[in-house]
Amino acid sequence: MRSIVWDFDGTLANSYPGIVVATQKSLKENFDINISKDTIYKEALKTSVRKLAGDLVNGDEDKIKLFYKSYKLYEKAYHDQIKLMPHAKIALEYCKVQGYQQFIVTHRDTSIFQIAKNLEISDYFTEIVSAEDGHVRKPDPEMLNYLISKYSIDTTDLWVIGDRKIDIDFGNTVNAKTILINNSDIDFKVNYQIANLKELNNLI
Repeated sequence: MRSIVWDFDGTLANSYPGIVVATQKSLKENFDINISKDTIYKEALKTSVRKLAGDLVNGDEDKIKLFYKSYKLYEKAYHDQIKLMPHAKIALEYCKVQGYQQFIVTHRDTSIFQIAKNLEISDYFTEIVSAEDGHVRKPDPEMLNYLISKYSIDTTDLWVIGDRKIDIDFGNTVNAKTILINNSDIDFKVNYQIANLKELNNLI
């Protein structure tokens, strides 16, 4: 069966405002590190909030845990402000009608389940996989291999869709077809690049 693995934050939902504010507040509160929202946003798109925080505390795991303890509290306050990206529901419905089984794979904690329910998109997905469930984070292929094994997914009929290089690297680890939703200039391998989800039905 044809399959799609979606990223969530920045791909299906506009959640970056809360992520950026939570990162800024937690870094300031715990380590007296001042960093602009613009810098946080750019670094989050380039890699991840975890890598940014980890680099700033020299990889100290105890400090990373402390960062996330505050981060999650601040970010949770923005959950009711998370909105679907333009054309997201139309894209999900289109893929459903085309016969794709759809999944979300995300670094977000288990809050993803309630957020997806609140956004009324849960029913589109065969399974939602959170890295907090004990999985290895992207771009390691472990979460993809978990789905491939569980659902007997044929990687020649698998699409991985995201808004960051880490999502594309993730798909490339299993030779899936990849779509980047980002209209910036890039310097990495991707099968297709589109500006927004409205363009998706031209590809799959």
